[in-house]
Amino acid sequence: MSAIYGQDIRLDGDMQAAVAANGELVLTDGTDTGEQDIKLVLFTYLGTLFYDVEHGSTVLDWIKEESTNATRSAFCVEVARCINTDPRVVPMSPKCHILSWDEAGITARASWRFIDETHPFNIIFEVGENGLVKEVIEDVNPR
Repeated sequence: MSAIYGQDIRLDGDMQAAVAANGELVLTDGTDTGEQDIKLVLFTYLGTLFYDVEHGSTVLDWIKEESTNATRSAFCVEVARCINTDPRVVPMSPKCHILSWDEAGITARASWRFIDETHPFNIIFEVGENGLVKEVIEDVNPR
């Protein structure tokens, strides 16, 4: 796997460190590291990371907005902007599609391509009324 991705501590669905049965931390590798980094930037509110105030997104700002063409477009621009900040992502490849937008929150699909990868990566995530951003479905593309 390409060295451009590095490694990190794998996070579970609740964004907590994954621990193996023997008590050791589980690590990410390759594109799994890149995917996790994309989720982290989307699921962290902009400015809340004390050592990097430019890390994160403002996707939570749209949960109480009315679903109009302008707000849908602005939400998708923010998602694409966040993904484009990752240097391993092919510039301008991130896309966002709104799957649902109602009083309970927003469900969206984001896709992008990593450098040296031939297929797009996808996540489906929810921005809920309780202010939480969570992943709904893992990348379903065959590799």
